Amino acid sequence: MDLLFHTNKNKSERHFAIIPHFMLDSEKVDLFYKYIDEDYYSWWWPNTIILISPNHFHWEEKKVKTICDSNYINYKKNYTNWSNILALMWVDCDDKEKIFYHRGWILQTDEHWIWEHFKYIQKYFSDSNIIPVVTPSFEFNAVDNIIPFIQNVSWDVLVIASVDFAHYQPEEETLQHDEKSIEMIKKLVTDKWEIMRWIDADCPACIYLIQKLAVANLQSPDVWWRDSSSTILWQDMWIDNTSRIFMYYK
Repeated sequence: MDLLFHTNKNKSERHFAIIPHFMLDSEKVDLFYKYIDEDYYSWWWPNTIILISPNHFHWEEKKVKTICDSNYINYKKNYTNWSNILALMWVDCDDKEKIFYHRGWILQTDEHWIWEHFKYIQKYFSDSNIIPVVTPSFEFNAVDNIIPFIQNVSWDVLVIASVDFAHYQPEEETLQHDEKSIEMIKKLVTDKWEIMRWIDADCPACIYLIQKLAVANLQSPDVWWRDSSSTILWQDMWIDNTSRIFMYYK
């Protein structure tokens, strides 16, 4: 464990991004991954990508979870060969019949964010290890527990918060909420109550984690793109509206 988790700030780098898992106009997601690859990593790649996202279907969970099996993952008949060679001890393995469940020798998942990001990571960072972390959306204390371990690993790391922003509102109201969310993220707000009050997103705990790590690494956020169902489809989608904010930290 000491070999894995010693601090080595002179050699290891940290980068952070917020990327949606809502895939209407998935080309924008691809372009943002391409931007990160070319801008952050023009000379080297991250050894490890830590991908954190909300647990969409099991709100009763109180802990963050990861995959500790090496197996194929099936999502909508698409298969990803998953191998977590890092065997992290600081995130609980998922207990089956929740986020992941066995169908024979194949792991099934309903968590769409995992598959959606895997294909872009495989395209742009094919040699990087991936650590998927599923967290209850509002369990800030659970996220607090893993921040020191992420901060102190000796590898070059890209941490991605897979987050969608305002849901189920007309576009005018959605835009107002997004503007406030962007303002608070740019202020590097890390207070849990302020995040809950002012940032309209499906995983406040994920944003909290990114903000805390960015502050510790003296990095500031900027917006690469903002859109929504309404702006993509050129009509106000009202309660079917979902917004996306793409952000990176430097």
